[in-house]
Order: sequence, then C-alpha cells, then structure tokens
Amino acid sequence: MQKNDFYKGLFWGTLIGAGIGTVMGILFAPRRGEDIRRALLESLNAGLNPQSDFPLGEMPVPNSIPPKEGATPADIENEAKRRAEEIIDEARIEAQRLIREANALLREAEKAGKGKPNGL
Repeated sequence: MQKNDFYKGLFWGTLIGAGIGTVMGILFAPRRGEDIRRALLESLNAGLNPQSDFPLGEMPVPNSIPPKEGATPADIENEAKRRAEEIIDEARIEAQRLIREANALLREAEKAGKGKPNGL
C-alpha cells in the first residue's frame, strides 16, 4: 500500500511539475506571448497535419544562412567549419577574459582580507 502511494505521488508530482514548468517557461520566455502562442499553434497544426510543404530532409533550418548559389557540399561544409571555429575562438577569448577578471577580483579580495582578524 505504501509503495502504491509513493508511485501515485511521484506520478502526480511529475505531472504537476511539468505543467507548472511549462506555464513558467511560457510566462518568462524571451519572446512576446503573442509570438509564442503563434509558434505553438503553428507547431501544433504542423504536428496534427501530416502533410508538409517540405519533403522530409529538406525542411529549412531556422537562423541559418542559405548557401551561395552553386556551392558544393564541400564548400558548405568548409564554411560551416570556418564559422564554428570563429565561434569557438570568440568563446575562448571571452572565457580567458572572464578568468583574468575573476583572478583580479580574487587578488583584490585577498589583499583586502589581509590584516583583518579571522572570522570577520
């Protein structure tokens, strides 16, 4: 009996948590509610409607830049690799800057903490 109550509580807790998480995600989303509702309705309609404007495998990728006219798959792959390397390099530079700033703050905190009694 105790085991059944545990699983029943787990089920309802999961269900309620998923519902609350969904609502909170929608409320605090970075886009306007109108845009989100439109996107949700479009997704729902697309999911319910098995016919699509795009054959499988040809669906456009959001936030992508279309390839240049006449580009070969190798050209597209090379461009993607180049862009990925740029992003990685920028992230590496930003991470190094943040580490330098954090180390400077730690040194300042250590200097400020010297000369004070422990526990204060």
